[in-house]
Amino acid sequence: MKKLIISFLLAFVAFAVLGALFGNFIFLPQFAIWKEAFPDAMKTSPDFVSGFVVGIIQLVAFIYLMNRLNIDNIKDGAVFGSVATVAIWLMIDLQVVSISNIFSYDYVLTDAALSAVMGAIIGALIGWSLKRFA
Repeated sequence: MKKLIISFLLAFVAFAVLGALFGNFIFLPQFAIWKEAFPDAMKTSPDFVSGFVVGIIQLVAFIYLMNRLNIDNIKDGAVFGSVATVAIWLMIDLQVVSISNIFSYDYVLTDAALSAVMGAIIGALIGWSLKRFA
């Protein structure tokens, strides 16, 4: 149980730092463009509570799955984290592309690339901590 809690705490800090960096420098400027183009469809600022909940769900799922799959090293954790995160966000982003004019394929590619980086870092951290604190 200790390794799961420590893994969660470390991954949460990484999630918060990376989310703040990517959000402030990449996503918030894009959201401002969408707000101008679609004022009735976009909020003035993102709902950070829902983003926080999504992050918690993803972290708990990753830790549970990685522990059950015996992924307990940096390399395998990075691969799992990257692939799983890209898959999750591609499904969501491509669904929005299919039903609206808000997202572009450029945005989807940017989000996939950043998701791959974030997932790899968080997955590597979880993989490392699952073995280190076993």
